[in-house]
This record gives sequence, C-alpha cells and structure tokens, in this order.
Amino acid sequence: MSTIALPPLPADFASTRDALHRLAVYVIAPAQRLANGEIILRATPGGFSTFAFDGRTVGVDGADLVVDGARHPIGSLNAAARLAGITPDVAQQEQFDVPQHGDLDAPLAVDAEAARALGAWYAFATDVLDAVRATAGAGEDATIVRIWPEHFDAAIDLGDGAAGRRATYGASPGDHHHAEPYIYASPWAGRIGPFFDDPGFKGAARTRTQLAASADPRAAAVEFLTEARALVRAHA
Repeated sequence: MSTIALPPLPADFASTRDALHRLAVYVIAPAQRLANGEIILRATPGGFSTFAFDGRTVGVDGADLVVDGARHPIGSLNAAARLAGITPDVAQQEQFDVPQHGDLDAPLAVDAEAARALGAWYAFATDVLDAVRATAGAGEDATIVRIWPEHFDAAIDLGDGAAGRRATYGASPGDHHHAEPYIYASPWAGRIGPFFDDPGFKGAARTRTQLAASADPRAAAVEFLTEARALVRAHA
C-alpha cells in the first residue's frame, strides 16, 4: 500500500462538516431508513452516500447532492429533502450527538473543496479500518465500516464481547471531543488501561495533525489502532 498524505484542511472545513452533518442526519440517512430501516452511510468519491436501497442512492459529491446519479446544488434542508423525495426528519434532533436542524429553508454553507476533504478523510478512515478489520479472528464478529449519521464518524466494532474484549475503532471528522479530525479506539469495557487516556471519552485518540506529522500517516494510524486492539484483546 502506498503512502497516503494528509494535506492541510481547507479553511471552511469545520463549517462545511457541520452543514453536511445536518444534511446527513435530517435528509440523507432518513431517505434510506424510510425504505429499509437502515441509517448507515459510506465513503464515496467527493463525500459520502447511502448504501444502495431499492436501486437508489443519495449522497454528496463536493457541493452537490447526488440523487440516483443526478447532481443538484445542495441548497437548504427542505430543498435537499424534496430532491430525495422526503421531508426533513426533524425528530432526529432528539437523538444523542445530533446537531440542531436550524432553519430548514436556509442554504447550507457547503464549500466544495472542504466537502471533498471530508470525503478524503472518510476514504482514509475506511482504508485504515479495513486493514484492522482484516485481522479479525473467529468469534470477533467484525462489522463493516459504517458512517453513523448521528456522530458523523466512520467506525467498526470488533472483538469478543462475551469476554469483555470488544471495542469500537473509528475516525471522527471532528466534534466536541476534538475540533479537528481524529482516529480513536473505545473499549466497550471502558478505560481499561493508561493507553486509553483521552480526556473526553473512555478511549484513546490520535488527531489528524499527529498523523500528518508522520512519514506515513496511514501506517501510523494502523499502528495506533493495532496497539489499541492488542490491549483490548489482552484485557481480562
């Protein structure tokens, strides 16, 4: 696997991430859930999208909403929902870690370059998490890489839950724990040792800045999650 660089993020990354988080929660994930009950998303070129449902997909590529292959300016939550064939699911506002929906008719502030940087982060995360997932043994029940709309992170669950050795391994684009993107490991058993020392949650994290300082950010990310996984597997 070749080295994957992590270039500086665009100036509008945080505001675009937050706008797209709202779009994911209130429009894109609900479009899929209403059809098949699923809310999970995936990394796609230029952004993210639903998995295929009833022969359809809804996602983001840069500053465009892509519905069944047709591209449209994202516009507001109401405008995007009309294109997806639903109304915004404002009830999602009551879920944990979900941003406020705000004015449903106000244009979402989405910068195309920043949206593609978000998509690149999810692609990086998916590659790293798939490398960790490939090491799963019998009985560890590794999930696929999924982007969860509520937290807006890409993650897998892996390990023997009955033995207290299961954890979530993931990558966030930034949240109330860390302003910038970061990768993390969160044991289901809690803070099981000094390695898991993040002050905001019961796990361990490495920021995008820390990874970017490495000669090989991908290798650094895989190494970090592999170390976390070894500690989780050794937990008695």
